[in-house]
This record gives sequence, C-alpha cells and structure tokens, in this order.
Amino acid sequence: MIRAFAFLFMTLPAMASAFCTADGFESLMTPEDLAALHDLADQTPFGSGLYWSAEKDGTELILLGTMHLPDPRHAGLLARVAPDLDKADLLLVEATLEDQAALQAQIANNPQIMMIVDGPSLIDRLDDATWNIIRDAAFARGLPGVMAAKMQPWALSMTLAMPPCAMTAMTAGEVGLDGILMQRAAALDIPVAALEPWQDMLALLMSGTFEEQLAALRLSIVPPAIQDAMISTLITSYFEGETAFSWHISRYVIDFMPNADPAEFEVQMQRLEDELLTTRNQNWIPVIKEAVQTHDGVFVAFGAAHLMGETGVLRLLENDGWTIKRR
Repeated sequence: MIRAFAFLFMTLPAMASAFCTADGFESLMTPEDLAALHDLADQTPFGSGLYWSAEKDGTELILLGTMHLPDPRHAGLLARVAPDLDKADLLLVEATLEDQAALQAQIANNPQIMMIVDGPSLIDRLDDATWNIIRDAAFARGLPGVMAAKMQPWALSMTLAMPPCAMTAMTAGEVGLDGILMQRAAALDIPVAALEPWQDMLALLMSGTFEEQLAALRLSIVPPAIQDAMISTLITSYFEGETAFSWHISRYVIDFMPNADPAEFEVQMQRLEDELLTTRNQNWIPVIKEAVQTHDGVFVAFGAAHLMGETGVLRLLENDGWTIKRR
C-alpha cells in the first residue's frame, strides 16, 4: 500500500510554486536533529545535484531531476539544459501529455475512481473531530465539505497534501518543469515517450483497501503551519539541488502529526520509498537502456527524488557500468 499523501507531500514540492513563502521547516527542528539530517544527506549517494550525464561505450545520456508543478524559476533551469535538450532525438518523461490526457479521460469516464458512488460518505466513516479538521482543510483549498465527503480517501489525501498557497498556480493551469520540457520538445519535433504506463501510477496511488486508505487519511492530518513550513523547505532545497536533504527531512514531520503513530508512519515511509522510488527506478532502467540503443541523444527527465540514494537511477546506472558526471 502506498499513501497518496506521502507521494505528494514528499515528492512534489513544486506544487507550492512561488506562492508558498513560510519559514522553512528546519527552523522548527532542534540543532541536534538538523545536524543529523545534514550528515545523513551528505552520506546519501548522488544526494546533491539535479543535472547529470551518464556515459558508457561512447554513448552519452542526459538526466534531469524535475519538479512536476509550476514555479517561475523553472525558466532558469530550462535555459541551462536547453542546449542538451535541443539536440536530443528522444525525451523520456514519467508521463507524456497524451498519457495525462488519457488519465484524465479515464477518471472522467469512471467517477468511482475518485468518488464514493455507493455506501456511506466520509462523514459517516470518520469521527466528528477528525471530519471537522478534514472539512476545514478541504474548504481552505476551495473544496466544499459536501464534495470532500464523497471523495475516495486516496484522492482526498492528495488534495489535502496540496497547501492552500499552491492552489492559485494550479487552478491557473500552469505547468511544471516536465510540462515545459515537453512543450519545448513538441516545438522542436523531438519525440516524447514515457518511462512507464500511466495505468501503473494510477494503480499505485489507488492501492490498498478502503479501510487502509481511510487510516492513511487520518494519519495525514498535518497542521497548516507545519505543512507550509515543510513545503517552503522542499522548494528551497530543490532549487539548491539538495535532493537528499529534502527527502530525509520529511521523516521529521512525524513530530507535528497529532494523529500519527510513529511506528505506522515509519512503515508508510518505507513503503513509499520501496514502491514509489525503488521499484519504479528499477523498472525504468531497462526502458532507458533500450532507448539509447535506438536513439542517438536521449534526454531523461523525472522527479528529482529518483536521482539519489543507493537504489536511485544514478546509482543503478553506475552499477550497470555507466560513468556518472554532474553537469
């Protein structure tokens, strides 16, 4: 089981865009915890840096860690990577624009994916105190309580993981770095392909029984000030290229989650890492290797959290004989 809350909260810092400017979460940490966090980040393989190349047998591969939702600073990153992207003959991403449209159509044609169409609503399944917190959090994001009550727990968890300060950019239809790269590729007639079927990600987000998802929804309640502080840190860390720092700091949010059991939270975090990162990273390597066999210049863009760690894409490529260099 993977929790949609953790998926959004830990891996999509760009959702906060330039509108989330709270003091960083690290300001709430003890000096001892912060020092331990920095040590852990420093020890993480490929834990710093967004822009990389991999070379093997005369073949070069370009890799970029992205944020999936809008921020004006993406323009600077685009200018930096454009020379490599413009000469590529394939752009690999997590989900193409066509994939995203197919996913939206699937949800539109099958409302039961995101909505409770039969049986009691969440109002009847949660205690009054918990529901009132969730209702108020949904309202702060422009979602009426009556609609929130009919959402599947995994989908509501995703919605509540988006801080209110991010909603302006999201509802305006702005795109993240992945979308910007795909738009540029389209303008240059560069083919775009997906690292995985979009159905796999949807299944991953929907995984777990209803009761398991409901338990995770209860677990995901975070005070708004803490959420804003964490998102602010994730944004800053991304643009500083500190991917390991932003990943590991997420574990410290447990100190501010009133409904969370520490042991269950750690289980959820490990499942998140295993299912969202490790397994997908391993599945992507054959796709990348096949792409370089049939194309002269492959540019790969995916969420920055996939770069770092012993089971990150860079380490997996290195273990396969590729020479990794930071650009």
